Amino acid sequence: MLHSDDRRRQVKSANRRAIIDAAAALAEERGLGRFTVEDLAERAGVSRRTIFNHFASVDDAVYARCSELLGVIVDDFVERADATPAPATPSTGAVFEQLADVIERTDLVRPLSRIARLVGTGENHPATVIWGHEVLQNVTARLTDEVARRNPHSDPFTVALLASSLINAMEVAFTQWAAETGAADTPGSRLVWQRLLRTAVEHLRHGFAG
Repeated sequence: MLHSDDRRRQVKSANRRAIIDAAAALAEERGLGRFTVEDLAERAGVSRRTIFNHFASVDDAVYARCSELLGVIVDDFVERADATPAPATPSTGAVFEQLADVIERTDLVRPLSRIARLVGTGENHPATVIWGHEVLQNVTARLTDEVARRNPHSDPFTVALLASSLINAMEVAFTQWAAETGAADTPGSRLVWQRLLRTAVEHLRHGFAG
């Protein structure tokens, strides 16, 4: 039998889940910023007050779903990285090769396609820009920790450069992929993503000279 505090936590968690799922569905149907708190409350089956108990705006509920999707990407990446033994002779170059390989083997198209449907591919809304910046910072920090763990004797500055370079290369590849494919998850768009990601990694590996 659940205590009253446990029931409250359970209801609160269920309401948050319902709000996030409803916001994601409305964003896909209508677009970010094109539905109201009343629309969200009706779809989620909760009150306006309940929504504002969890989120400052309807857009924040959409961003919460995007953050979940990005969390899946990072978790998948870390799981694959953990399953890959650290280099026998640790070096920044060896760690780069391992992480580049893990990135290429991580399914990024499915969650990125979903995120694009939620917030749009050319969204310049200030809140979206801020959210995207914070997410990139968080993902870069997690990747920096992973690089440092695999090569504990590396210079921290070099580690930070490597992690941020990989993340920013992925961001640029995503922007180009969305422009070329409309961010659709199809066999053809996956081939485009692989081409762009490999091109980005090759430039990081060999530079731009020549």
